[in-house]
Amino acid sequence: MNPFGFSDLTQRYTQDIAELLITGPYFYPTTGHDHVSVALIEDDTLNTLQMPWPWKYGDHARALDALLDLHPKAVVVDILFVDPREDDTLPQLVEEIARYKRAGVPLYFTDATDTKPGEYPLRKEFFDTSVRQIDPSIDVNAGIARQYPVTGKCFGRDVGHGPCKSLALRVFEDNYPNVQVPPLEGLIELVWGTRTDPTNNKWMRVQNDDGTVGNCEPRVTGFARIFDAFFDTSAVRVRCPYTSVIPAESLFSGAPDPDVEKITKDHIVFYGAALQGVEDRSFTPVNGLLPNVFIHAMALDNLISFKGHPQQNVVTIGGVTLSNNGAQLAAILPVILILSWIHMQRLKVVRRRKARTGESEVSATIEYFMDKFTDFVWHMLALALALAAGLMLMLNLGLSVANWVEVVFVAVELAAMLLISVPDAIWGYLHHVAGGEPDQPREQGT
Repeated sequence: MNPFGFSDLTQRYTQDIAELLITGPYFYPTTGHDHVSVALIEDDTLNTLQMPWPWKYGDHARALDALLDLHPKAVVVDILFVDPREDDTLPQLVEEIARYKRAGVPLYFTDATDTKPGEYPLRKEFFDTSVRQIDPSIDVNAGIARQYPVTGKCFGRDVGHGPCKSLALRVFEDNYPNVQVPPLEGLIELVWGTRTDPTNNKWMRVQNDDGTVGNCEPRVTGFARIFDAFFDTSAVRVRCPYTSVIPAESLFSGAPDPDVEKITKDHIVFYGAALQGVEDRSFTPVNGLLPNVFIHAMALDNLISFKGHPQQNVVTIGGVTLSNNGAQLAAILPVILILSWIHMQRLKVVRRRKARTGESEVSATIEYFMDKFTDFVWHMLALALALAAGLMLMLNLGLSVANWVEVVFVAVELAAMLLISVPDAIWGYLHHVAGGEPDQPREQGT
């Protein structure tokens, strides 16, 4: 059922449409959103503060110190500090790491994953502090960040104890120890929220197609949004991130900001950058191009919202892990059997009806409309059975929309094939090839 990869493309396309129109706006819970935020350094930040990039280590220490004073639950630094450079403020960042330890606030540094054997994945001065080190790798599917890894490279004290957890999974398990995470295989299927954070609406500005600057409000709404979701996806993409964003310049002002305090206190804060020329961005289904720090934040958001049971591209039934295709097959077989049994019963009714004689034109007209009604009911039944199978997989086993929606398409295709008697035609052809002949009526006296 996957000629030339058509099924895979259909799954991902449907996943994107569902997140833009259904899952993201209406069904994705806000639990994770209320516990995750991003402190973002942008080009506007550099212009406002008149601070060229890269910042000195002391500047990062000031920003992290301001975050610590706002009582976060944990802080994840998604900026690589691996290349040695002359900077007399380096001890300030080393001391800031120690300050986080004394405060009991978990602090994570991302490490380089492409270093040569024997090289430090993090600058040695920071490596020696025993700061928590994590792998910032992400997974990109057909150029778009729809999935997220479960495992990652091991660093620091974790070397030799692998496989290690991916960034979001490690941070979640450290900070939510009371939530039981089942063994995860395969990849996490990201569910992207679409409701822009109200705080982002207050300060974020985006560039319109005509070059003017606008706010985060959607460009199209209502029926036009549904239409464009199928034919012009770029028009309905969310203009600002779902995750709460803390402008980095607010961390240097020293003035109290109720909005910043609200989205920092007891939050897991990702500290990252979104700068022109920095190759650290990926396309997302609902926002277009975003810094990778938001992908990590969304993965953690999923883990929190789904209570440690994220949607996946595999399912585990009775200790057996089924891949994408295996899960679809397990879902579609009961649908095939049910549809086939009903079809056989329907054929019996049709044969009995055709065996009757002397039917009037009125009864033939009625039967015509009955057939049309039956066809409609047949399609709706196939659709209902497939939706039920898919929803059961999603709700009970965590299979994502992208991996069960094909069940719906296949079921409807089967219903259509049965309606136009494709199986009967195939059976008749095979019977003919095998040498079978239709039964001939016997003549009288023979």
